[in-house]
Amino acid sequence: MSLQEGGSSYVIWTVNIDKKKSRNEGRKIPRRFAVPNVKLDELARACEALGLSYDVEQKKYPRCWWEEGGRIRVEKKLKKTELMIRLAEKIKEMRG
Repeated sequence: MSLQEGGSSYVIWTVNIDKKKSRNEGRKIPRRFAVPNVKLDELARACEALGLSYDVEQKKYPRCWWEEGGRIRVEKKLKKTELMIRLAEKIKEMRG
């Protein structure tokens, strides 16, 4: 689902919910909620499963510009931290 023009959105990078990253490297949620090796397509599918509007952007996280990753822009429906935790939980659930 694509975001509407002019709507407010959050930017969520794959590293923001990656369990293998430290807080200094960009993780934003507690490690107990985070997921290891998050892929951009998993993040997009989690948004889809939660019924959120989003746009996928193939970008490099500035602190880890040499690594693959990316970001999504997600509509603001929840607080950002709560949204990232829900996305991580959905990815865990999808991985089985």
